[in-house]
Amino acid sequence: MILPAVTLSVIPMGIVTRTVRGIVAEIMNQEFVTALRGKGLTGWGVFGHVVKNAAPNVLAVMGLQLGYLMGGSILVETVFSWPGTGLLLNSAIFQRDLPVLQGTILVLAMFFVALNLCVDLVQTALDPRIKRS
Repeated sequence: MILPAVTLSVIPMGIVTRTVRGIVAEIMNQEFVTALRGKGLTGWGVFGHVVKNAAPNVLAVMGLQLGYLMGGSILVETVFSWPGTGLLLNSAIFQRDLPVLQGTILVLAMFFVALNLCVDLVQTALDPRIKRS
């Protein structure tokens, strides 16, 4: 179970890490961080403000990467013979079972849409500036 999990998580982990690093570096160069340090806030206090400002963007990237993991699971489940939607989709493709193929793709697409909806809702809860009127 460790090898499929590592295989699936390496690329998204790199993308999320690079995104977090870029966003945090950008936020740390803003004036409000300098003002917070000038007021005498410690490292953890500044960290809390940086996390609040970075969370919506990082959450969006993480949500997309989680959705892409569903597509990547097809290859990993086939290689490791791990039962799941990826293996089901692969066997439906090779057996030309169109109803199973359509149903699996529909479920995966609905999961991706629901995941994006949840990410949008959590983003608006974290950052009230994003709310649409």
